[in-house]
Amino acid sequence: MQVTGWSRGLEVSGDGKGVVSHAGLALLRHLADKTGLTGGLARALATPRILVHDRGQVMADLACAIADGARVISDFRVMTDQQELFGPVASVPTAWRTLREIALSGKRADQRITQAVNGARRYAWAQVTDRDGALPGVRLADRTLDAVTCIRLDATVTPAHSDKELAEANFKGYGHHPLLAVCDNTGGEPLAWMLRRGSAGSNTAADHLAIADAAIAALPPGLRRRLMITVTGPGPATA
Repeated sequence: MQVTGWSRGLEVSGDGKGVVSHAGLALLRHLADKTGLTGGLARALATPRILVHDRGQVMADLACAIADGARVISDFRVMTDQQELFGPVASVPTAWRTLREIALSGKRADQRITQAVNGARRYAWAQVTDRDGALPGVRLADRTLDAVTCIRLDATVTPAHSDKELAEANFKGYGHHPLLAVCDNTGGEPLAWMLRRGSAGSNTAADHLAIADAAIAALPPGLRRRLMITVTGPGPATA
């Protein structure tokens, strides 16, 4: 993997001048570059138009900001305002334009982005298996299951305080009812997700089957043979 220009010559010291806010973001951004996520997103969102800010870089930076604790798009400014560390970073309006362009591109853009994310995950997991021989085992009661890939499915109600898209009244108030699939082996790493209406049922079999398929497709092929899929709540009766 090639090191991108912004991190060349980057040094860390405790005796410099000035204060760097959220300095740990530099590590997240460097990780996105090294795993190929930034480059994969750039290819997924490539356009013949001449752009000042590569859309793949914008998406990678947004992901890093969210991992750092960003709750709204305007929190993206924590990177934009520190060009001495991160180099030229897109503005908040450019971030909004990027998201709008992706939304208008529909499922085709979603599929390309998913492929880029899955490719970066496979590269990162390959480094783990090369070092340790395998992914961590799955803790189950008083034992550990080795050589088993565990996918956990769970739905959760996410409150919304305004009329956002798909937000509806539900049994806990008002908001969304997304369905998530995470990998237990890697500490709950998201594999697939489904943003559903607030009124979506907890035990919708079709949704559970669809997200299970997406989660399995997100795994490296060699880790799809010995699977354990768990579903919390009423899901086991229907999934």
